[in-house]
Amino acid sequence: MNHRVELRQVRKDFNGTAVLSGIDLGLAPGEFCVFIGPSGCGKSTLLRLIAGLEDLSGGEIRIDDRIVSHLPPAERDLAMVFQSYALYPHMSVHENMAFGLRHRKLGAVEIQRRVAEASRILHLEGLLQRKPRELSGGQRQRVAIGRAIVRQPKLFLFDEPLSNLDAALRVATRLEIAKLHRELGSASTVYVTHDQVEAMTLADRIVLLRPAADRGDAPSIAQVGTPLELYHRPANRFVAGFIGSPAMNFLPAEVSVIEDTVLHARGAGGVGWTARVRPEGIAAGMPVTLGIRPEHLRLGEGPGRARIVHVENLGEHAYVYLRPEGGDETAPPLLAKTAREDLNIGDALAFMLPPEALHCFAPDGRALPRLAA
Repeated sequence: MNHRVELRQVRKDFNGTAVLSGIDLGLAPGEFCVFIGPSGCGKSTLLRLIAGLEDLSGGEIRIDDRIVSHLPPAERDLAMVFQSYALYPHMSVHENMAFGLRHRKLGAVEIQRRVAEASRILHLEGLLQRKPRELSGGQRQRVAIGRAIVRQPKLFLFDEPLSNLDAALRVATRLEIAKLHRELGSASTVYVTHDQVEAMTLADRIVLLRPAADRGDAPSIAQVGTPLELYHRPANRFVAGFIGSPAMNFLPAEVSVIEDTVLHARGAGGVGWTARVRPEGIAAGMPVTLGIRPEHLRLGEGPGRARIVHVENLGEHAYVYLRPEGGDETAPPLLAKTAREDLNIGDALAFMLPPEALHCFAPDGRALPRLAA
């Protein structure tokens, strides 16, 4: 059976301060949903509210149209995988995975079947008699995931499960989690991470949260969408600046001419730029912020002029840091991602912000609707 999870106007206060507010979110059956955001945005707190490890300050949580907000964790039919593996050190791998099932009074045959199936999926068959101290970090995390799988829950909750692993193990385990979700597609998954690569590669949908200090009276959710929706069509400047590594470039500008589907603006040094957007609520003379991804900034052509202040050659590509002529010397330099290997610190060159790739943000931070991806 597929299960649906719904959050309605969820709020969480700590000492009179709203850490989370106005959370409206529905998880489709079998969906892989990733919570991401800067430190202090409440992503782990939101996960703990769903799990029942924190009490709501307002709103409600439903699973299959049943309100579970008042229920303890054991009665919500969820399985959680923590950043720390939280394994019983004196128990074998088999015993760790079977412990919760015995507590629920399942029969020995059913317990053996579930443990064997989880072990097969996670490639733990040869490790079932080992103790946690005899396992690597990646193997311990797989055991923790296996302990969640055998419960056959309505919802899987992952709280930064890869944070304690080294880079190579993170990649391998991330692939295993993606494969696992495909194999167990009937249950939805909520996954908390601070790692954008994990969010972009694992999620069906991303929920980007912003901290109270950055949102004023706005709800905690900055944007919900597929990874590519947040990347190519951020709803506001906060989303645009957070999603993407390296981050989007931002340039201050002033609107000069407005057409139905085109906005013309002048940036540093009086250079004119064109954005293919719908200029809703924008008038000539207003300040705006232009945004461009590093991979879309073109070097060697265009009306802009800049001096190279730093180059990072990474082999496959290089990151080139630019100081535009006439720009604010205290502002962060522009960053371009390029395959060129002939660029050096001190070089002067032209650059282009292609209209089809240019984002434009109103003074209040909202993104003007783009007409091209």
